[in-house]
Amino acid sequence: MQEPLVSVILPTYNRAHCLARAIDSVLAQTYQNLELFVVDDGSTDNTREVIEAIQDVRLHYMRTPANRGVAAARNAGIRRAKGKYIAFQDSDDVWLPEKLAKQVAQLEQAGEEMALSYHTIANTEMSGNRYLVPSEEIPQEKRQGQMLPYLLQQNLIDAPSACIRREALLGAQGVGVFDTIIPNLEDYELVLRIAQKYRIGYVDEVLVEKYEMRDGVNLNLRKGLVSHCIIVGKFKEDLVKYGLYELKLQALRQFGEKNNISDWMEENIRKFCRENEE
Repeated sequence: MQEPLVSVILPTYNRAHCLARAIDSVLAQTYQNLELFVVDDGSTDNTREVIEAIQDVRLHYMRTPANRGVAAARNAGIRRAKGKYIAFQDSDDVWLPEKLAKQVAQLEQAGEEMALSYHTIANTEMSGNRYLVPSEEIPQEKRQGQMLPYLLQQNLIDAPSACIRREALLGAQGVGVFDTIIPNLEDYELVLRIAQKYRIGYVDEVLVEKYEMRDGVNLNLRKGLVSHCIIVGKFKEDLVKYGLYELKLQALRQFGEKNNISDWMEENIRKFCRENEE
């Protein structure tokens, strides 16, 4: 019986210097039945030439007319995807060879109640410091299953670690695609929507090496804080249900005070967090 097709979406913007490594790590998977869509989000460097130099029929080049951001680029790839499963790669990351094989096996065995499989990522900072997500300190029972209360507390699932059933996104009961309004943390917001409806599986291995780049989207402090405020507002009912809403607001205010941006933080809490709604 043929293995199910996996569609891999790789958005990129001016990362020609590291892109080939990321692409090669996808094409070198032991799981071979895949299609890879590299979505060039308006790059001005030699991204296209890097991609065209790689000869593999599974590799497909897409280009957006302008830089619209990673969420829009991923959504463009999802619209082209034909696979039963959809996975995400970033242009500065490296997949280990067994990644897809282990995730597809888990999802195939679990059935439709499990929408997403993820695994540990090793993050290497520009300083050289290396750490794991999720942390080894997090108990196993909080890393899988009905994860919504744990994910509301902290994000454990980065996009390159996720392999998702296409039906859970685009099917009749699907949760939809990435929210392009959020400045960043769009993968966290999507995972929360998935966790509201489905079980999540976990492979307890490092299967992606992630390398922090100076121009990385998630290094922008204020965009990240605005994104957190938007997420608190969108998931207020769930946060209240699990006794986390006031704690989230308190943490945002404490962060604003610590970084001397209390007024700016308060403005965004009022704008996005639905603080005064019953």
